[in-house]
This record gives sequence, C-alpha cells and structure tokens, in this order.
Amino acid sequence: MKSIIIAIVTLLVFGGCSSTKMALPEYLPIYEAARPSNVLQIPYPILLLHGLGQKASVWDKDAIEFYEHDLNLQHAGILRPSRKGISLDKKGTGRYMDFFTVQFSNPTDSVEGWTKELEQCIQFVREKTGADKVILIGYSMGGLTGRHYLTKHVNDHHVQRLITIGSPHQGSAFAKVYNWKTALNKSLKEGNQGLLTPVIEQVAELVRKAEKDVPFDAPAVRDLRRAQDGGWFIEKSGNREHPLDVEYISVIGDVDIMKELSELNQTGVKELLRRIMGILGLGVESLFEGGDGVVSASSQTINDLPWFRSQPGRQRISQTIKLSSVHEEHLRNSNEIQKLSLEDQPEFKGAEFYRDATGNTLLLVIEYTDYLPKNECKVSIDFMQAGMKKQVIVSPNDIFLVKTASGLLKQCAVNIPIGIDISSTMDCSITIKNAFGRQCTANKTWRGL
Repeated sequence: MKSIIIAIVTLLVFGGCSSTKMALPEYLPIYEAARPSNVLQIPYPILLLHGLGQKASVWDKDAIEFYEHDLNLQHAGILRPSRKGISLDKKGTGRYMDFFTVQFSNPTDSVEGWTKELEQCIQFVREKTGADKVILIGYSMGGLTGRHYLTKHVNDHHVQRLITIGSPHQGSAFAKVYNWKTALNKSLKEGNQGLLTPVIEQVAELVRKAEKDVPFDAPAVRDLRRAQDGGWFIEKSGNREHPLDVEYISVIGDVDIMKELSELNQTGVKELLRRIMGILGLGVESLFEGGDGVVSASSQTINDLPWFRSQPGRQRISQTIKLSSVHEEHLRNSNEIQKLSLEDQPEFKGAEFYRDATGNTLLLVIEYTDYLPKNECKVSIDFMQAGMKKQVIVSPNDIFLVKTASGLLKQCAVNIPIGIDISSTMDCSITIKNAFGRQCTANKTWRGL
C-alpha cells in the first residue's frame, strides 16, 4: 500500500497536476528578474509648455489635477531653462518623474528663443529619466514652439507625440499689432510728423495701456504674424520638413459665434473681433472662418500647414480634436486634453518562453507598450490545450516598466498554470487592455518537449 501511495504522489507531482516543473531544454534562455525603472511609471515623460505671456502655473489646476488624481502620476517639477543651464524646481516628495511643466525664461521671447530652451529641457528629461522619447503638450505659442523644434530635429527629435492646443501655426490676425507698434515707435523717433505728433503720442499711450504683460513689439508677437502681415517666420516654418514618425494632434477651438452673440456672451464678441481683424490681409472671406477668438481654426490645424497639404499622405499622421471654447478657456477642458496625451492602443512587442532561475520552471514573458501606468492596464492570457482553457490575469504588481534595446517597455513573466502539460503543444492567447478601453491581442504557441 505504501508503494502505491508513493507512486500516486509521484504521478501527481511530475506527470499530472503541475507539469511546469521538470527538466527543460537548455536552448531556452534563463529569465533574469526585471529591473524596473525607478523614476518613471509611463514610457514617455510629458512636458507641458505654456503660452505667450504665461507661466508654468497655467497648468496647475486642471492638468496637474488630472494626472495626479485620476492617473496617479507624479509631477517632477518646473523646468527652468536659461543661458546658464537648466534647473528643476522639484514638486512633492515622490520619486517618480512622470511629467514636467516648463517655465521659459522670457515669456515674450521669440519662438526660436523658446525652441533653444526646449532643446535643453528635452535633453535634461531624457538624462534624468532614461526615456528615449517624450510627449510634448503645448498651449498656444508653446505648441508652435514644439512643432518648430521638430522641424529643426527631423532625424533626432526624441518626441513620440506632439499635442498643440489653440496654437497659431499659421499666425494670428491680432499679431498685426506688431506692425502698428513699430510704425508708431518709428514715427515718434523720427519726430517729423508736425501737427500730428500729439495725436501719434496719444495713440502710442493708448497702445501702451492695452499691452499689459505682452508688449506689442515683443519678439513673440513679431513671430506670430501671419504671412500676409509680414510674418516671415510663420511662412518659413509652415513650409519646412516635419518628421513623419511623430504623432501630431491639433486641439482647436471653434466657437459657435451666432449662438454666443445671441446670448450676448463675451465669447462671441471676441470671435467677431478676431474675424474683423482677419479681414486686414485675408479679405472678407475671413468673416466666415471659425476660430477661438484669437486664432482661426485653420491656423490651429497642423493638417492645413503648406508642408502637410503639399502631399495628402502626410496628413494621415495627424488628427484634429475640436473644442467649443475660446482661446483663454481651452485649459478648462483640460481633462479631455490630458487624456489625449496618453490615450492610445497598447502595442504588443513580443512574447517568449524562458526558464526560471532554477532552470526547471517554464515562464511566458510578455512585452508591450502602453502610455498609461501599469495599474491602468489589464493583461490576461488564455492557455489552451486539448480542449481545456485556463486563464491567468496578471497582477499589476507583476508588471514592470523596464529598459530594453527598444526603449522602455512593460514586461511581465507568467507561470504556466497547474494542469497544463508542457510536454505537449499549448496555445497562448494574450489580451492587453488599458483603462481607456483600447486593447490589442496576440498569440504564442508552445510546441512541447
């Protein structure tokens, strides 16, 4: 009887209940435990770029709240580039550096000036996080700066995705005030206007009062002029080559002017003024073009740039999202905008069979990419053999963001479930689904021993 019991136990251990522990062929590599990133929860850190005359604090409310509270990401702090280098005003006590806000040294500097500082920021973030690429989200002139950076680094940009919000890619009609201000300054400097001098001085004083935090003759305003208003920078930028391996997203404002005017809202007044300003250079047809009160809809749309329009195939790499708010209110829709920054379908990168450290346990190692932190993604595997199916749902604690030759990838090592005979063929159906409802599937077959 004793010998029978021993035989039954031996059969259960080595031939029945769990066949994952047995001598495995040496051609299977030994799996080395993952070394997860200790500074990132997502593969692409995010840089938030403010607009003309603004500070990094423009993102403080809605954007940061969404990332921190809804997705449990951590704000690394404020990047402050300058001619002397770059510094980071760290926020909070967390160890992760998932997203950064950028404070350009001069809020009214030229696009080129901001672009040079953005170069510093991207290099700094890559060095600190180990990430190969970043995601850029630029509000207004910040978005234009992000796109200009790409045209300067077509082959070495290190950007995965660019999201621009209300950005004047083809200029703004309001920037024509640069021409008026410089003309006034010239007249006052020359001092040969005779009886008109007092009038010109009064006009100049009115202009100064209207300027507030952004001088009308600032380099930024000069750069934001439309091509027809003398905007050489805008014209040149729109025709330059853009990298085709970047995901472009244009978030544009396009208000219903008739609705807003009928309700006597300031929104409608702002948009009407923008359209009237647009007549100066574009003609009466600009009255019928939508916009957000500061920038026309076409100017905000990357697809409408001359370089993208020159070949229809180039337009396939970008998408456009519409908001019904005016320029100054876009960030109140911040939750949707921030969701766009990380919304994407997970991408399966590969699955291979390994031996564990003992060399006797079979593991299925899965690699994939997803923009969301690991807690926002579900990985499940159906192991199928001879009409039997066993499902394993991977715990988020067993998913790691690891550095590989292909960049930062999510990785998990899964034990073959009890009851599966690894000496025989089995099929593995893999499903990866994130919190936004996007998913991908893949299959892997084990041929047996």
